[in-house]
Amino acid sequence: MACEHLEQRGEWQGEANVRGQSVEDMFNGIMEKYLKQSGFKLVPKPEDLKSVYGVRTMLISNRARGKPEDLKSVYGVRTTGRAHGIEPDFMIRNPSNGRTVFIEIKRQKDEGNAHERACKYMMPGIVKAMQEVGNQPSNILPMWWIFTNGIAKDPNYRQAITFWFRGIAGNMLLWEDVRDHNPVTDHFEKHIRDMLV
Repeated sequence: MACEHLEQRGEWQGEANVRGQSVEDMFNGIMEKYLKQSGFKLVPKPEDLKSVYGVRTMLISNRARGKPEDLKSVYGVRTTGRAHGIEPDFMIRNPSNGRTVFIEIKRQKDEGNAHERACKYMMPGIVKAMQEVGNQPSNILPMWWIFTNGIAKDPNYRQAITFWFRGIAGNMLLWEDVRDHNPVTDHFEKHIRDMLV
């Protein structure tokens, strides 16, 4: 990919993050108010899975560091000490039993791959980590995907997403109108609450 394309990518990603944040803020407001009396705890940007892959390492070119005496190993590995993992948008935890459901919200306009990037949470290793961290049995997928805006309205995206989520449709919400809070709370009651008790 050329430099100019990468520079433009940063611009649209920044704009997408701002738009996405506003939906996350709406979701946060809706669920914080809704869960107030339930005893469940809503946590934005939970760090429970942030180091699920371990600690970051970095390949270092010895030539670039100007150490020709190290030519035995052209590349070295250095540990950065930074966590290496994933950070969902939210989690809801039941403090009385530790059961947790993680939440990823994806929003985009007419084109993009946000819906595809959300599928990383379907990977077997990540599912197992979510079950362990979320105190969930192996038959529970402790993840709630929420798709909004163009993803939720476009027939092609809807067709692909509903196909992907066959058999686990209760873990996914197509939230078409973010001004309407009822689909979120209704979906929580119908499909998500039972994973927390």
